[in-house]
Amino acid sequence: MWKVAFISTLLFLGISAGALYYQWDEYRTEATKQSVLQHDVEATFSGKEMEVTHRIRGAVARTYEVIVPNEVKHISCSEQKACVKRQNGKTIVDASHTDELSFTYRVPVAQKEPLFMKEWLIRFHTAQPQQMTISLTDTVHPKGIWIADGKLVGYVHKPSFSLFMWEKEGGKAVPLYFQAQPLQISLHDRLSVYAAKPIDHSALSFWQQSDVETLVITPFSLQYMTPTFVIIPDRVSFPTVQRAYVRVQLEARFPNSSVPEWVWDLLIAYMTKTEPVTKQAKRAFEQLQKTLTKEEQQTFWTSVTTHKHEPLTMKKLDEWLGNAYGGHTTFFQDEKRYMTFTERKMLVVNDVQLPNARVLLKDGQQLFPFIPIMRTLGYTVNRSGEAIFIEKDGERWRFFINGTNAVIQQWDGSLYIERTEFPKWFSVYISETDENIYVVGQ
Repeated sequence: MWKVAFISTLLFLGISAGALYYQWDEYRTEATKQSVLQHDVEATFSGKEMEVTHRIRGAVARTYEVIVPNEVKHISCSEQKACVKRQNGKTIVDASHTDELSFTYRVPVAQKEPLFMKEWLIRFHTAQPQQMTISLTDTVHPKGIWIADGKLVGYVHKPSFSLFMWEKEGGKAVPLYFQAQPLQISLHDRLSVYAAKPIDHSALSFWQQSDVETLVITPFSLQYMTPTFVIIPDRVSFPTVQRAYVRVQLEARFPNSSVPEWVWDLLIAYMTKTEPVTKQAKRAFEQLQKTLTKEEQQTFWTSVTTHKHEPLTMKKLDEWLGNAYGGHTTFFQDEKRYMTFTERKMLVVNDVQLPNARVLLKDGQQLFPFIPIMRTLGYTVNRSGEAIFIEKDGERWRFFINGTNAVIQQWDGSLYIERTEFPKWFSVYISETDENIYVVGQ
């Protein structure tokens, strides 16, 4: 808050925006490092267009690839005739002769309210760290309020103009919003809220725990969301807004993902502590609660929320789910109705490895694949309807599957026998290590 007061004091003393940049540099706790590409942007709104002076300091590359929005017109450079040009199919800025650049351009502005500009700055596409300091002078609306996707540094209203300043880390777009109707500004640590009246505690708590840095609650019907910048109408319900924002947050966390819609619904339900909407997501949510302990559920969700910047896939979800439970599953990949797991350990029968036969983990039980084990042990196994006939060395057994207290169970077309039941009927001994499960029989 002291920073806002300091800047506002300088503004009221009549110091220009350009001079303010350099005075502010003297008061920084750390000087801008040479490795940081520093953008100093001065914008003036005259009613029909935005006039922009864009200075860059700390250039270390000979050329930079840039993104020039279609809205940007009449680019001119102070040091070169054409510092922005096309080369090898890319738009670049030539910085070979200096570590500082300066150019100006204009951005036409639609005459309407609210005014919203998604793209109005030239952006630099580089791995070099970037930081922006932006000032905007409005000579048309001395009482209007401008809001940017950045940290508010200071603002002032004068009889003939208004001036706003923001800071922004990184080189992403900085959308701008304007309305003539006043909004109250409240600061909550890193969150700035612009609203006609205070928002309720539960909503404020949610936004504080999110990635949002700037929240605008407007009387207009405009809605726009990024992970850090949110504009919402004041008449939209909070649960609706909450779900919409979490979807935006998740898509930013997992870019270029192609998972089904019900997966997003499931993740949104978890993050908002609400019920899923789609049928498949409801079923998956129920299976998670039924099959996993609370600790295992938390482990799974923690894996989801901590992984980021890579596409989300059904295989990854199964890996995280399997890690939480301690087994292997294809629940998401096969979009199964029921959640089952198999042991990750290799099944070894009389010293013979069975790589294609896995022990099933279901309802707290270990279910052993019956037919592969029995045939490896030298038994003959035949099936007729619901009856299973087993024979070895003149001894015979007959079981009926899936009846009350059935010894042999069927699941997904395969037959299994529960671990403690196995030695009761056949001469087998079961043990396991960290890598293998052993079945030894005569």
